[in-house]
Amino acid sequence: MRKHKHLQPRGFRKKYFSLAAILALNSTLLAQSQNIALNEKSSQSQDSQSLKLSIIHADEFVENADFKEEFSAEEIKQSNAQNVYEFLNLHSLLKTTSSYGNPYTQNIDLRGFGQNAHKNLAIIVDGIRINNIDSAPVSLSSIPLDSIQKIEIIRGKGMTKYGNGAVSGILKITTTRKEGGTINLGYSSYDTLNSQMTARYVGDTLNIGFYGQYQHSQGARKITQGSDEKDGNYNKNSGISLFYYPNDSLILKASANYSKYGIKYADPLTKEQFDKDPSQAPEPSPWGDSFSHQKRWDLYHNVGLTYFANNGLVTEINFGGNRNESEYINFANLLEGKGLYGNFNTAYKNDSYLAEIGGEIKQNQRTNNNLKAEVSEMLLYLSGEKYLGKSTLNLGINTQRVINKQTNSYSRDENLIGGELGYHYQIHPQISVFTSYSRTFVTPNVDWLLRYDPITFAPLPNTLIEPATFDTFQIGTDMIVGIHKLSGSVFYIQGHDENYYGLNKITGIYDNQTLGKTRRIGGEVKFITYFSQNLYSTLSYAYVDATMQGNEGYKGNTIPGVSKHTFVTSLNYLPIPNLNLGISYKYGSRAYDYNDYDNVLTKMPNYQSLNATLSYTLKDFEIYAFANNLTDHKNALVVDGGYYPYEFETTFGGGVKYKF
Repeated sequence: MRKHKHLQPRGFRKKYFSLAAILALNSTLLAQSQNIALNEKSSQSQDSQSLKLSIIHADEFVENADFKEEFSAEEIKQSNAQNVYEFLNLHSLLKTTSSYGNPYTQNIDLRGFGQNAHKNLAIIVDGIRINNIDSAPVSLSSIPLDSIQKIEIIRGKGMTKYGNGAVSGILKITTTRKEGGTINLGYSSYDTLNSQMTARYVGDTLNIGFYGQYQHSQGARKITQGSDEKDGNYNKNSGISLFYYPNDSLILKASANYSKYGIKYADPLTKEQFDKDPSQAPEPSPWGDSFSHQKRWDLYHNVGLTYFANNGLVTEINFGGNRNESEYINFANLLEGKGLYGNFNTAYKNDSYLAEIGGEIKQNQRTNNNLKAEVSEMLLYLSGEKYLGKSTLNLGINTQRVINKQTNSYSRDENLIGGELGYHYQIHPQISVFTSYSRTFVTPNVDWLLRYDPITFAPLPNTLIEPATFDTFQIGTDMIVGIHKLSGSVFYIQGHDENYYGLNKITGIYDNQTLGKTRRIGGEVKFITYFSQNLYSTLSYAYVDATMQGNEGYKGNTIPGVSKHTFVTSLNYLPIPNLNLGISYKYGSRAYDYNDYDNVLTKMPNYQSLNATLSYTLKDFEIYAFANNLTDHKNALVVDGGYYPYEFETTFGGGVKYKF
């Protein structure tokens, strides 16, 4: 009989459905040494082989518990958030901001990287890296929140496998593999409709599921003076994934998802307009419309296998690709993209060590006005862990070749080497300390490799820009004391040749250039208290001092767009088993204008959001309601003195879920 029917370890299936179970699980995991946990996964018995088959789809082969913030499906459900960005922004220490007014492609900042934060964070969805070859952020709006099993935020460690652009950390999203499904219908302010559906069948040899989502909103801001039209938008997506396991040594898998959104987002406001009424239309633009009308679609597909050999080797192979099209309708600007990739990972583990070797080849291109930009990447990595009683030593190294080309403009290649070294020590069954060092890099994307003639503004090859390198040192701890769980870390990041777009003090025009040396010093701490099985609270705080240290005219200044202080707190209470009440608050200190490298302009408003949620479960139905930004705080992104408002007033919503 197959023992991996639900693609997760036996005995864990129902542990995530009560707060008491969450506390018990955390205590159990920390009470075991890392060696014991890993040894359990590597048993050569038939039962353990089935267990490994299930683990490979619920978690990574190597569990990375250090420097990690994790959210379970139950925590995500209790938040009643409407999308991935909203959940991350309100409940994690990540900073998410709309991309110049576009809520579907948001900038995600970890550890103070400002306007380029999304290019320094590896985003992994079901084990596959998602990234763009240009300056645009990736869109996570294509992932319905109901389809997510867990979200992990790993800071400054484990990046050897991902290479280019994996600097500040890793954002991992794992979708559910459990049997069943949900139908979710919600409605909120601005005539916003949110409908989601997920369903999954689990048989003896087949696990197959799909999801679908449709969102529509009238919008919150007017886009043209003299008109009542607002920045309305829609988002629709669907996906399917399947796993076929003919025996306990092989899993075959395939997935595909499609997403499309359309939006009209308004130009920025002046400070006076923002202070008076953030919902008003911007001033008329001398270049035409006072808004951008964008439509975009994306298609991703992947096939692969995981094979468990009798000698203990575990091999995973994936092939896939993507296509996309983004059109700015009122500016007659069409961008088309496509890409292919192939990757593999082979791992071997016994009682004393774990060794992995892997690599990836991928090619992506973007076509715009008959100009074709291409990026080819070849990555090879080695990593491993050595177990020494209560200690674990990990080591990794990678090498990557990146080739960039653009029609009649430039062609350049980079050969880069990165790596990491880490140490974990279990002081006590419930107390551990860890430290790590990593060398990571970011190559200039296809936009940064261009500069502009100061007279004609014609695009030219950018010979002054170089790949950025970063050295990250960090130390942290994780412990459980009674009903409290505490985790924290401090870090130091030294950067070289960090790329940015801003005013060139020599030419007097905005250009793609380098900051030279940069430095980031900071830390994070998270404190969870389980008062009882129906009451728990979280307190999280992050600090980062991000400064420019080079001789490009900004030495000693703060990197713009970075909040020095971030604070998140929440309280969850179940007065009766079927009723959940939650309240949360997030604060982010004022940051400099995105392009204010001189630190002389008015700072952005601080970020604040006080939120409340309520849900009641009756058999297979759940009724929920929420209110966000209860204090009517006006939040905004500021670029060159222009204000892009978001979350600037209280919003209300609710809905019903049916679980089957």
